[in-house]
Amino acid sequence: MAALLMTPLPIDADRVRAAVERHGFDWHYRETTESTNVDVLNHFARHRREVVAFGEAQSAGRGRRGRHWVSPFAQNIYCTVGIRRALPARYQGLLSIVTGLALRAALAQASGVEAGLKWPNDILHGGRKLGGILIEARPVDEDCYFFAIGFGLNVAMDAAALAEIPTAATSLAEIGATRVDRSALLIALLDAVIDAIRAFEPAAVDALIGEFRRHDAFHDQLVEVTHGGQTLRGVNRGIDPGGQLRLETENGIELHSAAEISLRPAT
Repeated sequence: MAALLMTPLPIDADRVRAAVERHGFDWHYRETTESTNVDVLNHFARHRREVVAFGEAQSAGRGRRGRHWVSPFAQNIYCTVGIRRALPARYQGLLSIVTGLALRAALAQASGVEAGLKWPNDILHGGRKLGGILIEARPVDEDCYFFAIGFGLNVAMDAAALAEIPTAATSLAEIGATRVDRSALLIALLDAVIDAIRAFEPAAVDALIGEFRRHDAFHDQLVEVTHGGQTLRGVNRGIDPGGQLRLETENGIELHSAAEISLRPAT
């Protein structure tokens, strides 16, 4: 694993701001904020402009389905990219896949840490959650939306802090990447996500499906899907062109939406 540069300092907001402005985005920084997704959505409601929000801590960080995101001060990365895209609704389920692949690639390049992905929005290492994605959308006009693409990455949390997370979790520090320049890493992640979202086109769906298959931590494995209080078992056969999970059961292939289910390896 490549060593990362040591820095005991908080994220350098000015350094990150310069990177954000190179992309033509507004920027929003609070040392402690309620939620970077909330900051981005509020900024867009007031100014109708693309924006990146980040902070050192979140008082009400959120994961998917309203779950609390543990957000201790100056230990991790908490960031949301607010971006406008013309994208038909049937392809919007792929944005978490685009984002996850971008984050995974940037993390590998910046640190040497090779992570896997769990459909629809988790970044894993050794079967434990290293990061996550939360995407919220607001309509702008026909087929055009403003997307708040939030992501968090556990960087310096130790075992005691990770124990507060209800699901099995890890951090870069726990897997040996203890010398982390969070400013440089955040910039690398931002660049990757913004470039990937801007570049994504429906014509690239087949290639995207193939790339996700290569990094899907549970591809072709027996998994459990919880849906409406019921648990289904089947084999994870990847995603369809709309980003839905393809679950092979005794009844054949069933499609499941990210908004409806949670996926876990079968025991």
